[in-house]
Amino acid sequence: MKALNASKYYYLTLFFIVLSGLSLYANEANFVPKYFAPANFLNPDEKPIKDDGKKKVVKKEKDDTTKTLIDPLALVSIDEEVETDSLLAFPSNDLYTSWDTTVIHPYSFAESFKQDSAIIKLTEPTDCGFVMPFNGRVTSEFGWRKRRPHYGTDIDLETGDTVVAAFDGMVRIAKLNRSYGNVVIIRHANGLETVYAHLSKILVEAGQTIEAGQKLGLGGNTGHSYGSHLHFEMRYLGQAIDSEDFIDYANGTLKQNEFVITKADVENKYDLRALHNRQRKDLNLARGTAGKLKVTKYGKIYTVKNGDTLGHIAVKCHTTITSICKKNGIKRTKVLRPGMKLKI
Repeated sequence: MKALNASKYYYLTLFFIVLSGLSLYANEANFVPKYFAPANFLNPDEKPIKDDGKKKVVKKEKDDTTKTLIDPLALVSIDEEVETDSLLAFPSNDLYTSWDTTVIHPYSFAESFKQDSAIIKLTEPTDCGFVMPFNGRVTSEFGWRKRRPHYGTDIDLETGDTVVAAFDGMVRIAKLNRSYGNVVIIRHANGLETVYAHLSKILVEAGQTIEAGQKLGLGGNTGHSYGSHLHFEMRYLGQAIDSEDFIDYANGTLKQNEFVITKADVENKYDLRALHNRQRKDLNLARGTAGKLKVTKYGKIYTVKNGDTLGHIAVKCHTTITSICKKNGIKRTKVLRPGMKLKI
């Protein structure tokens, strides 16, 4: 009997333990962490995350500009606008429309000089005026020298002497060049550019604003140079002009503050290569007239030979009978004798 009662108690106890366990499971069934819950227990708006080992791509919001692509055309237009505006900071941008800090003489006078003449003021009341780059003796002038043109004026100095800017302006070139050596080129507000060559040392840099009389370098003997000197040039739109037409080197002053530059000046005086070619053409013309036409410092002289007439001479020398008569003070009926000299 006692064994039967003990067996009842045992099964009852086991029953209550199982019943309490089922109750506890029923209470906690709705509280399951997401990372343990199966798919059918997730919120309908959520999807299971698949871990495939790849980097997850996070969708950006509309206002997220971390890696927003920029239209290349927009960049070009912006750069062009900035470049155009920046040219306004350079002297005489309306004439040159460019600022080249690498090429010594990138400008073409024939292409850039559209009008017949231009008035140039060397100094203005608001600037620092004019200062001699170096007070020294002129050793070589503008013009054809030996077998090549010399586009500047050479001023004697010693290596290490101070060279200064002649006018207010901005440095466009400051570098070593094969022929000029250490060279500084300054552009001025009036369109002129001044060149300072064969320096032993450069003390300025491209883009630097400079005033007349301010130190730009030290004299030297660099580049194609034989002996220490300063090679000084004045150029307008790339065309070299004779600085001695405007500067009194003996007194260190300007001859005049305003001058007019014309195409005729360039063709007849400053374009050295063109002048040289024309001189050679004249010499060839003289040789083509049987050696009877000579070019002298007084002009062309023709020596009359046997059988010559004024008409024949005019044709040979590409002139007219009227011109020959006028230059020599003779009439058309003048009898020509062999050996007679006529101005052509």
